[in-house]
Amino acid sequence: MPIENLLRTLLDEPGVVGAALVDGVTGLVYGTVGRAPDAEECSRFAGLVDDHMHIAGGQGGLESIVITGTRHQVVLRSISRRGDPLLLAAALERGPANLALVTRRIDSCGAEVTG
Repeated sequence: MPIENLLRTLLDEPGVVGAALVDGVTGLVYGTVGRAPDAEECSRFAGLVDDHMHIAGGQGGLESIVITGTRHQVVLRSISRRGDPLLLAAALERGPANLALVTRRIDSCGAEVTG
């Protein structure tokens, strides 16, 4: 399934307004749909958080980040694969979105990307 079609399935979740798939290290954008968050900035932010997580004593790799604002949320999910990890980013309207369901759908899309 083409990347844009896979990302478009995320838009079926209530409150999801956009999504992007990006290389987690280089920031190379593989695809975006809707009002996607800035994929390159998401990649930089995830790298910064991952670096500082280790500096602060965190163990293992970055799994996910949820950025919550008063009206919107951004979910960043790291997808392991051979080579650089991918980063799946979804933009949500906070009111209608169910964060748990969106996270499950993102995991499902991540499995399809690497599977």
